[in-house]
Parts: sequence; structure tokens; C-alpha cells
Amino acid sequence: MNPFGARGKHRGSGRFGRAGVVAIVSAGIVVVLATAAFAGYTYDRAKAETVLPGVHVAGVPIGGMTRAQAAAALAPAAARELNAQIVIQAGPKQWTMTPRELGATIDVQQAVNQALAVSNSLSWPSRVYHRLLGRPVAQNLKMALSVDPTVVTQFAQRMANEVFLQTQDATVNFTDGELVFRHAQRGMKLNKQQAAGAILEALKGGTATVTVPVKRTKPKVTDKNIGSVIVVRLSQEKLYLYDNMKLVKSYSVATGQPAYPTPTGRFEIITKEVNPTWINPARNTWGAGEPAEIAPGPGNPLGTRAMALSAPGILIHGTPEDWSIGHPESHGCIRMHMWDVEDLFPRVEVGTPVIIAY
Repeated sequence: MNPFGARGKHRGSGRFGRAGVVAIVSAGIVVVLATAAFAGYTYDRAKAETVLPGVHVAGVPIGGMTRAQAAAALAPAAARELNAQIVIQAGPKQWTMTPRELGATIDVQQAVNQALAVSNSLSWPSRVYHRLLGRPVAQNLKMALSVDPTVVTQFAQRMANEVFLQTQDATVNFTDGELVFRHAQRGMKLNKQQAAGAILEALKGGTATVTVPVKRTKPKVTDKNIGSVIVVRLSQEKLYLYDNMKLVKSYSVATGQPAYPTPTGRFEIITKEVNPTWINPARNTWGAGEPAEIAPGPGNPLGTRAMALSAPGILIHGTPEDWSIGHPESHGCIRMHMWDVEDLFPRVEVGTPVIIAY
């Protein structure tokens, strides 16, 4: 028997044994790794409908929750958002509304879908790592509001209606036996498209207050520039002069006889004349015995000043018949003492309103 041959055969058998062991161990490791990988992948697949740890929606922690659990946890938060108060201001008007009243809704299932989708940004081994060790991913998502613009537009129209204020000029009128001063008033209006846009922006941004600008409109005639107004009271035989709604002076006058009444209404001065010529206005009636005209002078029926009104044939004028003042003695005109008409004349202009009432 050859000892060398025997030794060589033994050595060969040893080398094969170590290689076999290595191969077996390696194969075992591969199997273990494959098994672990398969187990991890299977675990990840099984947790596909579970939110990763650390995920918050609207501040609510829903990590580790199933779809149904997450939806139930988010429902109260969605209700709080939809019922939160929004204060809307436009000029002097204010409304307190909620997103729900303004047509906003929240899809909780959509929010859950977004929370579950966070896992898509990670590989499955990373997901398994976070899930098994409870490592948070630190994601805070928002619940998106969906808003019906029709509801917002309708509310903006309501705002515009409530804010609107008609511009009002200052006026002086005589109504139901009383002198009525209507003071000037600035108007106000709101652009409903602008209001709707501001509200939509606030809803999307979660803003609790909204300020919508309003446009102020100025009157053409104000209390300070209304100017002079003459008021004639037939029952008092008085003429009152107002300037910027304040009584400046009053004068005694003579108005029309019952047969020739002074007309009532709102008129205005259309001409002014110094030392007028009297033209006979009634040659076939009360003026039948009078000349066709009388030149300026002491006997002129119009005196030294005359102001024709927009009421046909009616003037405010002086009179040489001073005794008639304070009585209904004219043929429709408004007579004044000569010194009074000369005082009134420079105080008023063509276009000055004249209100004649009982």
C-alpha cells in the first residue's frame, strides 16, 4: 500500500468537504435572505392599506391606522373646519359665516388616500423599516376644501344688495304742509365679483377674516353747496330765503287774489331785471284799462326789481302799492316792499329754486 497515495486522497477529500460546507452555508444564507425578503415584501403588501407611522392630516395623527380608522379619526376635524367661523367685513356691514354655509365640502376619503399615498415615495424595505420599528416619516398633510363657486357668488350678490346705498343729493321741498330738508348722503356699492374672489381665496387659505373694499360715491349737491332756495308760504304771506339749508332772512309779501291765485309747486328764477318795463299781460281782462306797457319809473307796477319764475306769467317783484303787502292782493305775482326786493335781488341767481306752498 502506498502511503503517499493514501495521503493525497485524504487531502483531496478534505478540500471538497470545506467547499461543500461553504456552499451549503451560502445556500442557507441565500435561502434565509430570500425568505426574509419574501416575508418583508409580504408584510409590506399586507400593510398597504395602513398609514405609515408619523403621518398627520390636519394635525390629527393617523399613523398605523387602517383606511376606515383614519376616516373615522378625520371626520371630527373635517366637521370643525367646515363649521369654523369666517368674519366677512364690507364697509359698515359684517357677516359671520362658515365654510359649510359658503358651499365648501371636505372629502375625507380623499384625505385618507393622500395619507396612504405617502408610502409611494419610499421603497418597500424602507416602508417595512418604518412600520416594524415604528419610525415616524414626519408628514403633515392638509384636508383640501372643495368650494361651489355658485354658492359663493350668490352670497356675494347678497352682500352687494345689503351694502348698496343710493347716493342722495341735498334737496329742499315742501311736503304735506312742511318744509322738508333732505340732507346729502354719500352712496356705497360693492363689486360682487371682487367679493366672491376674496371669499374664495379666504376659504382656500383657511383665513378667518375677510375684508372686501367698498366704493363710496359722492353726491353732486351737498348740504354745503345746495345754495339758495326761496320758499313762499301763501297762508302766511311770507317769503323765506334759505342758503345751504339755513334760514337767512324772511320777508312779508303779497300773493294772488282768490280770483287770480298764485300757483303752488316747485319753480325757479329764469330772469332777473333791474328797473323793468311792465308789459300788460291781460289786455282783455283785469288789464283792459291799463296801457300796453309802462316804462321804468315811480309808477311802474313791477317796481325797481323783477325776477321772472318758470311758472308762466309769475314774477317776484317790487310794488308801489305798498299797502298790499301782507294780503292776497296781486294777480298771481309775488309782490314785495321795494326795499325788500332790492335786498333779495343780489342774494339770488338765475336758476335759484322757488317753492310756493300754502
